[in-house]
Amino acid sequence: MHEDFLDPILKLLLASTLGGLIGLERQIQGQKAGFRTQLIVCLGSALFTIASVNFYENFGKISDPARIAAQIVVGIGFLGAGVIIKYRNYIRGLTTAATLWVVSAIGVSVGMGEYLLSIVTTLIVLISLMVLKKLEHLLPADRYANIIVTCSYDMDVRNFLENLIKKLRISLEEYRENYLVEERKIEALFTIKYKKRKELMELIDGLKNEKNIARFFVD
Repeated sequence: MHEDFLDPILKLLLASTLGGLIGLERQIQGQKAGFRTQLIVCLGSALFTIASVNFYENFGKISDPARIAAQIVVGIGFLGAGVIIKYRNYIRGLTTAATLWVVSAIGVSVGMGEYLLSIVTTLIVLISLMVLKKLEHLLPADRYANIIVTCSYDMDVRNFLENLIKKLRISLEEYRENYLVEERKIEALFTIKYKKRKELMELIDGLKNEKNIARFFVD
């Protein structure tokens, strides 16, 4: 097989392998943008880069090979935004969006013939996803929970909450109330910040033991 034909095929195979390895880790973690998505993004980025370089070699100064690479970055930005989910203080998908971004860079790098750089980057990404994630759990970090409490009209729910969390390492971040006229109840919506799950469970126990609270929901 002619060397000029073999080289781009090997690049595409390498890009697919490297993107697939990162995608496999995302797939194991239950992310929507998993094995196939990461593989295809890396493959497509490599193909765009190869085509751009070939176009420049064939047509010279009338084309700029950097333009397609720049557009890849813009396109991946839109794709990455699609996997990020935000609900109140809860954000999911940032790491997957970041892997899509770096996978596209790996694809471009493979397309440019930077094989060692691409392989090393892939290894660093896998280490950060698989090893550093475990270290993150050992570090103290603030956690947030959104809680909805429905209680009777005559209950000073905010004062009750402030007294309840005073003994715990919990802080009240946001608070608002709605009046449920038909039910003759008050609905309190608030966000708390805490360190350990034990503190959250103690707060939940306190809510369960209050007779004036009809129901509550923790997210």
